[in-house]
Amino acid sequence: MSLPTLRQLQYLKLLAEHGSFGRAAEAAHVTQPTLSAGVQELEKILGGSVVDRARSGVILTAIGEVALSRATTILNEAEE
Repeated sequence: MSLPTLRQLQYLKLLAEHGSFGRAAEAAHVTQPTLSAGVQELEKILGGSVVDRARSGVILTAIGEVALSRATTILNEAEE
């Protein structure tokens, strides 16, 4: 079983904060395709979509909400 990387969790957090792949990628200092690939890998690990992709931006799914909650805790602990 694979576990998400801290980078993937950071991408999810930035995506939730910024509401779009472009702005989240900019905040992460990576290209949009890099961020998108990281989120897709996270979705494979979790077994479902973490965001609904729409023209107006992204919205977290139920899986995404749970993952974001756990990601926030893990990222905060990693910073300490």
